[in-house]
Amino acid sequence: MKSLLCCFSCDKNKDLENFLCNSAIEFSKRNVSKTYLIINEDNLNILAYFSLAFTSIQSSNFEISKTLVSSMDGFNKHATEIKVHLIGQIGKNFAVENNPINLGLILQETFTIIKQIRAMAGGRFAILECNNNPSLIALYKKYGFKILPTKEDGDHLITMCIKIPD
Repeated sequence: MKSLLCCFSCDKNKDLENFLCNSAIEFSKRNVSKTYLIINEDNLNILAYFSLAFTSIQSSNFEISKTLVSSMDGFNKHATEIKVHLIGQIGKNFAVENNPINLGLILQETFTIIKQIRAMAGGRFAILECNNNPSLIALYKKYGFKILPTKEDGDHLITMCIKIPD
């Protein structure tokens, strides 16, 4: 299995390769996160993958309105800790020639799983963290993600959120 996972390639983000090859199985065994593969059924190539976890964010770390806090929490506009689904990793395999997968298709699969989890364990929003790269941020915004502005400035990872679609 590990040799199959290590065939994944993403020159734009080597962390994606490293996670899938070196961490995904162990994280799954320890119930830290679960990784889902999108596989070509004809040749069993990994086209893309994503990993999911359930986590919480501290509302005090972000410059967000009480209305958004209430919406994310589902109840309390003064909530300090908000439970969210974390899309920890998401990536396309560039080692597959003419890979037909795009972010929209990966997110479609991601939200199919998140909705199943939500039906059993709740949760209203999903978050992801991405590099502070304008084109990457624009791509996620195209699919409905919004930036959660942090209270600290800097060239750090950007947290983005989306209400889980029905």
